[in-house]
Parts: sequence; structure tokens; C-alpha cells
Amino acid sequence: SMEGAVPGGSVRAMAGAVRELELRAGPALRLEQRWAGGEGSVVWDAALVLAKFLESGARPLARRRVLELGAGTGAAGIVAAALGANVTVTDLEELQELLAANIERNEHLVTGSIRAQVLKW
Repeated sequence: SMEGAVPGGSVRAMAGAVRELELRAGPALRLEQRWAGGEGSVVWDAALVLAKFLESGARPLARRRVLELGAGTGAAGIVAAALGANVTVTDLEELQELLAANIERNEHLVTGSIRAQVLKW
């Protein structure tokens, strides 16, 4: 179990390849991951740590424009959008379906905006 793996929050792997990240204010972020999809299809612990840092408020994000390069599952970008940022998450064409699914799954948390774009890198 990943319970307590991220300081200040609870993270746990769930059946159906969904990872959940409890946010301080509000419902948990739920992220689909696909083990067979390569590095960009997995919710990395580093993304969860970054998400918790963003949530800490050390750098207020409300009304800021954020560009995430190589967003993968979109974890950090979705948290930034939940904190009021206007976010563009980018990754390869083959990850767009997963990004869109995770954005839709968590759109109820977004207080800013979020959109996904293809970036070939």
C-alpha cells in the first residue's frame, strides 16, 4: 500500500489501475494509469510529491498561467487547475486519450481551467 507515501497526504493504489491523491481541501484526485502504456502512462511518486508541494501554497497559483511539458497522466497539472491556475498540459499524441480521461474524471475539482495539447518532443 502507498498509504502515507506522500508527506501531508494519503496516496493509495486502487483496483482498476486508478491512483487516488487526497487533497487537503475537497475530494480526492483520481488518476487512471495504464501499466502497458510506458513511462507517461504511470502516476509517478515524483508527480504526487510535486502535487503536494503545489497544494502547500508556497507558490500561489490562482489566475496564473501554467504550461506542463510531458504531463503524462496530468497529475500535477490537474492539481494546479484545482488551485485556480489556467493550465495547458502537454504530451505525445499517444497520451492524449489518458490525459483527457483524467481531466474529465477530475473536472469537478477544477477552479481555474485545464486543456490538453499534443507536444512532440
